[in-house]
Amino acid sequence: MPGGVFRPRTGRFPSRMKTRHMAWTNGFNLRERVFYPLLFFVRETIPGKRSAQKIAAPCRGGPARPRQNRGKHLPCLEPPGKKRAPCVRRGKGGVFAGPIWYNLYMKKCLLLSVILGVAAGLPGLAWGAAETAADNAASEEEAVQTVSKSTLAATRVDSKLNETVLHKSVLDYYLPADIAAVAKKCAAGEIDECYFSFKTFENASDAKTAAAANLELAVLSLQRGLVKQAVKYIDQACAFNPDDPFAELTRGWILLSSGKYKKARKSFQDLLYLTADFEYVSSAKLGTALAWYLDGDKEKAATELQYLYTSNPYTISFVSYMLGRIASEMKSSRKLAPVFLQQSLTHDARNYAAVELFAQLSEKEKNDLRAWQYYATLYSLDPDNKDLAKKIEKYAKKLGDKSIDYLFYLRLEQPIVHEMLSTPSEKVKMALYANREQIPQELLSFSLMPSGTMRVEDEKLGEVLRSPSYIQKTIVFNPQTGGVDFTNDKGHVEFSAKRPFTVTVENPNKTLLVREATAQNIFAADLSDKELKGTLIVIPTPQGIKLVNEVYAEDLIPALLATQVQDITHDSALKALAVVFRSALLQAVQDHQDQPYHITDNDLHFKFKGINLIFKNLLDASKESAKIRLTEAQAGAYADCGVLTADSLENTADKPGYIFSPANVSKYLLSNPPADLYSRPQDPTQWAGIKWMYLYDGKEIENRIAYKQNIGKLRALTPTSFTEKGRILSMRFEGSKGSYEAKTPQEVAFILSAGTMRSNLFDIVPFYKGKNIKSVLVRGYDTGLGYGLCLQGADGLAKQGADYMAIIKYYFPQARILDTTTGTIK
Repeated sequence: MPGGVFRPRTGRFPSRMKTRHMAWTNGFNLRERVFYPLLFFVRETIPGKRSAQKIAAPCRGGPARPRQNRGKHLPCLEPPGKKRAPCVRRGKGGVFAGPIWYNLYMKKCLLLSVILGVAAGLPGLAWGAAETAADNAASEEEAVQTVSKSTLAATRVDSKLNETVLHKSVLDYYLPADIAAVAKKCAAGEIDECYFSFKTFENASDAKTAAAANLELAVLSLQRGLVKQAVKYIDQACAFNPDDPFAELTRGWILLSSGKYKKARKSFQDLLYLTADFEYVSSAKLGTALAWYLDGDKEKAATELQYLYTSNPYTISFVSYMLGRIASEMKSSRKLAPVFLQQSLTHDARNYAAVELFAQLSEKEKNDLRAWQYYATLYSLDPDNKDLAKKIEKYAKKLGDKSIDYLFYLRLEQPIVHEMLSTPSEKVKMALYANREQIPQELLSFSLMPSGTMRVEDEKLGEVLRSPSYIQKTIVFNPQTGGVDFTNDKGHVEFSAKRPFTVTVENPNKTLLVREATAQNIFAADLSDKELKGTLIVIPTPQGIKLVNEVYAEDLIPALLATQVQDITHDSALKALAVVFRSALLQAVQDHQDQPYHITDNDLHFKFKGINLIFKNLLDASKESAKIRLTEAQAGAYADCGVLTADSLENTADKPGYIFSPANVSKYLLSNPPADLYSRPQDPTQWAGIKWMYLYDGKEIENRIAYKQNIGKLRALTPTSFTEKGRILSMRFEGSKGSYEAKTPQEVAFILSAGTMRSNLFDIVPFYKGKNIKSVLVRGYDTGLGYGLCLQGADGLAKQGADYMAIIKYYFPQARILDTTTGTIK
């Protein structure tokens, strides 16, 4: 599943590294890549205090190009031939901004007061909350606990919530014994049995049991598309237990789903008489905002969103997107939409809807370059989308042959690493330039540049060619002969082949750079340049060229680490991940020993961008962790974890006492992360890896289902199997003409989000128009599938002093650990 998205790679660029605009990296597993448009943000750093966020405009005047990079800064984008707005060099942890913040105060538009209120309040959320927590803890906690419904509506936009409020959870997962027993049937995938078993307690003599049963029935009915039944059951649940704030909150969301916007707003308002706790109030405010928006009152929706924008870091990306969407739909405010969309992507780079809206706005503004980049992002995620294909064709024609130059492929002029000591170990065959389905793409051409003497060998003819270091050779597919031609820098053919051949650098410590790969479909795979170790196997095919890199496992592991650990700061966490990768890599070799290759460079578990991304700490982590290997464990890894993993671990000392049921999943998704969460982000505004929320268009979901089966209009989304903690493993999509079941979490994610969703722990609120679903709100927690090593959690444990062995034992408590030096099992 997902592991980051829509963001450029950070870190120092080596001196010989050149980019076409910006280097980027694949941020999550289900997609091949995305292209991050030329819009960035900065958080200025003042000694001892973080200032308000300033919002950036892209440098204007044409395609941006990097200025000379210095130190650990990213390149500052500036247009060729025109005076640029001043860029701000970032300190540690920031990116870039241009000076358009003052423009917000000069705009006279319908949403001016709301925008100004949001702008004024932003520091209180984004940069001030953590630093001011201690000073304000007592007074603000008291204020929050005593606030009434009327005063909540009048909360000042500059209010600052303290750490206690943001990390306190009042949610209780208790289930009556009879309801808990039925919930186990749901976890086992017995969906119908689960539903009808709950019905036997619909009118139970015990009011708490009846309330709980009706609450579960309401949630299950909504999943089945039985909206009227869902309303009936939730009304009964509230009648049985009128003091339960979660039941009242759920009623508001079900009424909102059914299109009863006025009643939904009343229910959310009634909730405020039952509780003033942050979790409930924030959800009610969001529901109220969406009720106003779907009812056509954008101004009132923006006012409600303003409260969340300045008070809730967990929803800031979604709220920013909604404010941008509202602004884009109002002529007088349209120019402000990019400000909020940029904000949305800064806080959650996987917000598909924000990228989509950016593309549409760029097209309306006739900004061909930016529209091309955004539509390219979307098309790379959903290459079968016919509407996106038309957009790509349109802008490719406008931009001409150089259109690929405006996408963010990493380009290297010559090898960066040059020399890296090889560590003899088991050999891994890795197919290069693989697509989303891990199928290696057939290239039309590519170039090679070695850092040492290069030798080309035919499987029958033996050595056919030698080339000195740093001399570029080009391999081109010849469609007339069905073979490949090996040419020099003048285009003269030096060698032709229809059989596979190998390219090796004589000195095993030297490297080989694969450059300027081209393919029929430039969106099929990440065509960035890659520096390799080992042997390159070139395989001619009837349609092109496939490449396989045969390399020592120990030479490969540091490069695999490099794609995953941008934010990991502790050596113990790096070593633990190296152990996981080594174990999984060797298992893959064993499992696919009879196949042409063992893994791909776009594998679900491994991402390879080249050894050019390696730093010394990654080499050290790989070398120092080679003493142990996991056996009999699912040696996976994922980026961010909430409290619960898929295998019952709890990444906190503050145990929540979670028990699975369909309603309890929604309750858990509502909960605040605890203050001692091991995977807590270093940046207090970047919570999207833990809690996230997206809005997806129903028509687009229908289109992606139609790739497999035409079900007509979408009418229900029903989870059909779960893990024991409630992660969704499969889902049935009901339509007006039939149904389709997605049988894997990856397929579910693709249908809902073109693969951009962060994890399979989520719930759905469908928004109906009549019988059909117009859009769906997806609310989720953490990233990936929840199995294996949590990277941020490992970093948190390392921060507390855990060594890499302790981290491994924490995340793999049942694993047998092989000591590779002695051959003994620990």
